[in-house]
Amino acid sequence: MIHRIWHYFLYLYGLFLDSLSVCDSNNRLSTSGINKTQYLGQWYFVAAAATPGTRALETFTAMDNAEFSVRQCREEQNLDFRAAIRVKDGSCVPRKWIYLLPEGSTELRTEGHPDRLTQLFPFRCPHCIILKETDNSYARLLLYSRLPQLEEEFMEEFKNKSNCEGYTDILKIPQQQDYCQIED
Repeated sequence: MIHRIWHYFLYLYGLFLDSLSVCDSNNRLSTSGINKTQYLGQWYFVAAAATPGTRALETFTAMDNAEFSVRQCREEQNLDFRAAIRVKDGSCVPRKWIYLLPEGSTELRTEGHPDRLTQLFPFRCPHCIILKETDNSYARLLLYSRLPQLEEEFMEEFKNKSNCEGYTDILKIPQQQDYCQIED
């Protein structure tokens, strides 16, 4: 009987600790403290979240899937992003941009978009990353994974993190069509 009570207590305590770490808004990764090479390579866009009634997810509703390639720029503090986006109508849309990684900051900047801030959040998923993007007109969370399909437990964790941030509109990217080729 005591063993069962102890087991139940540890289970609840674990849930409590998980909820604290998911909802801690100060739990951001410093851009200078991250191992940039761990973010290089291929990524898939899995889901996005935003505040209800905003247009922060509008850009993504036409998407069927998106694959990204992240490379180191010549300037060591920058990362080169290239994307191949499959639109629901079957067409492919290439995109590219550069993230600037200011020393000692918890925010990435997007070249050519001085008002856009991006923050990185740790995630229990070993092959995932959560980005929080904000600018003058929107704020949203974005979930990327090394794998095109995400385990349900990690999708639930993303939903919990989104709710903690006040983002209850969740958009899961359908990923029903073939992926487009990323252009160099």
